[in-house]
Amino acid sequence: MAIRQMRSKGSLIPLSFGFFLISLTLIFISINIGSAYAAKRELTNIGESAIQRSAHEIDKIAYYLELNRFTAQKRVPINCTEARDVFFNLISLANVSGKQIHINDFHCNLFEVNAEISIMGRLPIDIPFQGMSNPKSIEITATVGANSPYQLP
Repeated sequence: MAIRQMRSKGSLIPLSFGFFLISLTLIFISINIGSAYAAKRELTNIGESAIQRSAHEIDKIAYYLELNRFTAQKRVPINCTEARDVFFNLISLANVSGKQIHINDFHCNLFEVNAEISIMGRLPIDIPFQGMSNPKSIEITATVGANSPYQLP
């Protein structure tokens, strides 16, 4: 039996280089997504701690007048003016990865507070593609809220 010698007419270098570029692009995309997720998580943690602290500002007049005495679930009323001041103060002192936190919205009623906060950031790695527009900066937002604590009977 004769062994035939096979001759290769092509090269695997372009295929290997293509797979290398695809894997490098996927690595860069996953780094950008991971960075944005970490910034969002840090922003949410800062916002939740600030909103929880602001929800503990008691409206003493409404508390002693017992405005919710006829409801089944009694709650401690929140002083919205003081809650807003505390929230804005705590957020102004904090930052996420060196970026200043902006307060987009703040709502307060007698028993709950809600806020929307955001930061403007850049992705750590720019991925250049022909014909595609990459965002140079992204806005990361978080919505946080808290209820007033329940009043013991």
